[in-house]
Amino acid sequence: MRTLLIVGIASVLTMSVNVARAQSSTGSDTGNAASTNELAEVIVTGTRRLDRTVAESSAPIDVLSGAELASYPAASMLDTLSNLVPSFIVGQNPISDASSFVRSPSLRGLPADEMLVMLNGKRMNRSALVQVYQGGETALAFGSQGPDLNSIPSIAIKSLEILRDGASAQYGSDAIAGVLNYQFRNAPSGVQIDGRYGKYFPTGYPSDGGDGQIAANIGLPLGSQGFVNLSAEWSRNQQTVRNPTRPSALAFAATYPSLAPQLPHYPGPVQQWGTPPSDAVKAFINSGIKLDSGDQIYFFANYANIQTNESFNYRLPKTVTDSSGNTFANHPAFNDIYLDPCTAALTGCPVGGYIQDSNTFNFNSIYPAGFTPRFYGVTQEFFAAVGYKGTNRWGINYDLSATTAQNSLAVSMKTSLNPSLGPLSPTSFYDGKFVQKENNFNFDVNYPWAVGWLSSPISLAAGLEWRDENYLQLLGDQASYAAGPYTSQPLYNCAAGACTPALDAAGKQIVATQSTASNGYGGISSAVDASQVSYAGYVDVEADVIPNLTLGLAGRFEHYASFGNTTLGKFQVRFKATDWLALRGTISTGFHAPTPGQSNVETLSTTFTAGTTNQVQTGTYPVTSVIAKYYGAVPLRPEESTNLSAGIVLTPIQDLLVTLDGYSIAVRHRISLSQSFFVTEADIAKLPALSYVGPGGSLQYFTNGFDTKTKGADLVVSYPFSLGNAGRLETVIAFNYNLTHVTSFDPAVIDQIRIVDIEHYAPNRRANLNLSYVLGPVRAAVHENYYGTVRDQFDYPGQLFSAKWTTDLDLSYEVFKNFTAAIGGRNIFNAFPDPIANTKASPIYPQTGGESDGERYPRTGGPFGFNGAFWYVRVSANF
Repeated sequence: MRTLLIVGIASVLTMSVNVARAQSSTGSDTGNAASTNELAEVIVTGTRRLDRTVAESSAPIDVLSGAELASYPAASMLDTLSNLVPSFIVGQNPISDASSFVRSPSLRGLPADEMLVMLNGKRMNRSALVQVYQGGETALAFGSQGPDLNSIPSIAIKSLEILRDGASAQYGSDAIAGVLNYQFRNAPSGVQIDGRYGKYFPTGYPSDGGDGQIAANIGLPLGSQGFVNLSAEWSRNQQTVRNPTRPSALAFAATYPSLAPQLPHYPGPVQQWGTPPSDAVKAFINSGIKLDSGDQIYFFANYANIQTNESFNYRLPKTVTDSSGNTFANHPAFNDIYLDPCTAALTGCPVGGYIQDSNTFNFNSIYPAGFTPRFYGVTQEFFAAVGYKGTNRWGINYDLSATTAQNSLAVSMKTSLNPSLGPLSPTSFYDGKFVQKENNFNFDVNYPWAVGWLSSPISLAAGLEWRDENYLQLLGDQASYAAGPYTSQPLYNCAAGACTPALDAAGKQIVATQSTASNGYGGISSAVDASQVSYAGYVDVEADVIPNLTLGLAGRFEHYASFGNTTLGKFQVRFKATDWLALRGTISTGFHAPTPGQSNVETLSTTFTAGTTNQVQTGTYPVTSVIAKYYGAVPLRPEESTNLSAGIVLTPIQDLLVTLDGYSIAVRHRISLSQSFFVTEADIAKLPALSYVGPGGSLQYFTNGFDTKTKGADLVVSYPFSLGNAGRLETVIAFNYNLTHVTSFDPAVIDQIRIVDIEHYAPNRRANLNLSYVLGPVRAAVHENYYGTVRDQFDYPGQLFSAKWTTDLDLSYEVFKNFTAAIGGRNIFNAFPDPIANTKASPIYPQTGGESDGERYPRTGGPFGFNGAFWYVRVSANF
């Protein structure tokens, strides 16, 4: 079937090329660049001129229409961009702690906080989550804090401009890998209602993952010269499962068949590797009104509430042995808890000790077949901007604006326990909330200065910015982080009122220990309230010096209260060599300012050193704390970058656009987490504050630890074939080659495992082929995706996952005027990533075909996921 589809595509292309050649031979003989609406569309990103198009840009830029984004069958903006943009990737993160709730994407192999996101040209706020979960899926994002793109409703978008170039000198911190600038719908009339429902139909698994979405947009007039455009979206997706059960659960069911029905998710796997279920509500308002003077007041806002929950690892209640002789030990949460404390009436049994007798408690009385904790997260996003813009009597364009934003992530745990609380433990916990607040004030001016000897006016732009960032951690309920009375139990044997220490075979006293905090994810135990204020100014100049030569120069100064000043610059040039050939290039410096979250995040949990009564802390400490400073922590400095790009733009025949751009991005002082430092008695003697951590406790902190250099190339070819009475075929081919090298590093910060993942977790080669055919009321779209080889050295050392192709198909028909129905599928040929190889590091159990935790496919899902084919129906009505 796939072969037939490809042959059919090739046939259509061949016919189309012949038609196109015939048309071009009878057209203009000047060979001018294409003049279609697509190529002539004015862009607003990467330049402050008001007359630049995609083909005329000095830096590579892609423009995706709102219709493309809204029609793609995914409720998450992250998944949509991952499929449509070759250099954009995001992990599936099925079981990744809080990183499953805020998935951090990567552009050109760089983390999300080295990618600037703007809404209507205004900086979008960061998410509340600092990515401290370590695994293959966070290899590119570990330690970062970027925006949560999932909060944006697709139906609200007019277009998305993706600047594939460094632009910190123009827009400030984070614009290292590029800029995503969303432009939102502003029509004063019209109604659109979309609906979609689909499910996965994977090979080898039952159908699951029901996924539905309803979205609406309405445009309303605001007086006679204004508009209010409203968008709303609701979506819900159900859990997918792509794994067998754990071999330990299989052995438990065979050993205790009467308890088997009480296993979590019975009769399915006790632990679910797949896309977590979620419910989302998103809304956007865009509005503006033109005054009699010609000036405009505008306001726009974004709101989102997204609720997600994920499976954690299964906790086995009893030690069992399977038919192959493999023994699986019970989870420590099911160790016996001794309930009789020492009292003054007993000699030799001090207060704090416990009697080793038969009066015990075990959590198998609550979870007789074990338990799988369920982790819940609620992310909320609010962003609002208000501004006043116009032109004064001297022809100076100005824009005065303010934005305020708040992103939060509240986390909780269900079907869990706090072992140290014993029989007093609840089974559900509120683990606390992370909050990110931001306020921005901007004043921008632009003046087209006409100079007689230049071929165009000089675009003179300048601006000022003031920004305040605030990061907070709000405490969970006490049980979520408490070290209860059964945390450490020195045991005694007592007879006739006299007691002696209970000893092990080595003659040491037995100390029974239980872990603290809610099992699976400990609650927030340390409140944080940290802020950072910065201000900036910039100048941006651009002009056509001669008819065929455009030059641009930008400079920016920023001051941060946390680390001081930085100065940035950018130079760009475009030379039109012929009517059909242009050369372009840029050189710039950039930076990423450390966030208050990175400098002040504090995630702590209390535990006891096994077999002792030593209470210790483990977690992440702020770089400003005396504890982190003792181990060498210094204030974070900004990441710095040098960006180079050079490319050609070809328009050999009308409507054909070919761009080829090479790039180099060198990033210095990249921010990450340090190694774990273990506290000793000698350390405590030197720094008494370490007694809170305790001997054997461990800590880490954020630091600047390594440099990288990313090199690559982007090729984009687009051409709309006009087939006369046979319709129209639009084609886009996009290819990205991207390779990152770690050029220097501190071994105390990253190791060779993470270096491999930084260099090879994202495919080094990625390609898209998009075909869209329209004939009257019929539209057919084919989207072919190529993903090069990848590695996940952290989880599957030594395994190279092979390159894969996936195919998407969408067939729509305008049933009657303004109403369209469609059917389609993603990954219609059921491509899956390679199964996990059976190695010493990742043994596969033959009785289940998966690892000890049930994994069969890489936990990250690879670059396109492990869910298989997704089929859907959708309808759209426009009035």
